[in-house]
Amino acid sequence: MTLALQDALSPADVAAANALTRRWFAARDEIPSAASGLGIWPLLAMLSTGAVGETRDELLAALGVDADRAAALPRALFDGAPADRSSSALNVALGIWAGPGVVLDPDWAAGLPSGSIGSLTGDNAADKAALDRWASDRTDGLIDAMPIDLDAPVPIELVLASALLVRTEWRTAFEETTFTPFERGPWKDLAQPRILRATYHEDVLRISDDATVLTVRGGDDVDVLLGLGRDDLAPHAVVDALIDAVDPAWGRSAAGLAPGERAIGVHAYEYMGSAPQTGPEIGVTTAAFDVSDDLDLIRDAPALGLVRASDRYGAQFDRLTARKLYVSQARQSCTARFGATGFEAAAVTAIGMALFGSAPPMTQYPHVRTDVVFDRPFAYLAVHRPTGLVLVAGWIAAPALAA
Repeated sequence: MTLALQDALSPADVAAANALTRRWFAARDEIPSAASGLGIWPLLAMLSTGAVGETRDELLAALGVDADRAAALPRALFDGAPADRSSSALNVALGIWAGPGVVLDPDWAAGLPSGSIGSLTGDNAADKAALDRWASDRTDGLIDAMPIDLDAPVPIELVLASALLVRTEWRTAFEETTFTPFERGPWKDLAQPRILRATYHEDVLRISDDATVLTVRGGDDVDVLLGLGRDDLAPHAVVDALIDAVDPAWGRSAAGLAPGERAIGVHAYEYMGSAPQTGPEIGVTTAAFDVSDDLDLIRDAPALGLVRASDRYGAQFDRLTARKLYVSQARQSCTARFGATGFEAAAVTAIGMALFGSAPPMTQYPHVRTDVVFDRPFAYLAVHRPTGLVLVAGWIAAPALAA
């Protein structure tokens, strides 16, 4: 039986998933251009169900739910957002592939969605091709490869993956132009930015002292929120405010501004029209974007509850398999496109597990930080309207340009 996502997940589940997204973004030096905490969430739940001791405790703390609920989450999410792309604006697929030497615990495997378990043959080229096909098929080609390296020095014995696909068309389409540049600001000298304009006659713009949030309503159960912060507000603070704004009670309506009043990026003015005004009139100018990111989640281990899980000496997954496994790789590929007629995004998240003692110690990667100056960036997130579940989020530094 297919359930609506709002029936499959409780408000507490949604709050826990959104808290993971907030904590993950806050822990990163830079905000990704596209990322999905929801893509990580069910994989952490599967790991926690197979873990014991301190490894399990850390994973459950990151998940924000108890052990019983963690065991039920993968199936609940799969039931509420099925992989059948014809049925919903939000689709989730889960996959597990075990190598020849790994026998999964039957109780652990029984809690997974039907048809989600496959095999690794040991032929890395063939296995990678099969994993890439799975990623591409589950995201309609938006993500064409599984973000995992089967040729790494530490052999992968088990892969856990999720695929997320979000698509919606706007209720009110934008008009797109590349002939008129932005009038002011850091993007005014860009050649042919894809500028989007629309007029809304509904209350879709909220303001606070720190940020302005526009809700772009999709025709399905998905909305996209755009957030613009004060000039002096750090990117992390803008994203944090945008996650707060998932709550409809956040801020106040911009429709209450009097002529001449201003807010962040907003001004109210008076003009003469040919008919009486019967409701809000919101004029919007924004930018199209087409962004992608590839993220190494091991670098975010403290925020994601993976510190002990990725410790080759200390990881405890005794309820997953009899072999001594630890998380040797965790990566996510995510893409998001915001255009005149709608929004689409996809994320594939993969966790690779290796055998303790089967290979040399993991390579340590230096953390390279690149400082980028954002003049007037904005944050975005896609949200499941009935539940408030954050699906995909990111930070836009520059508009998409015409080809």
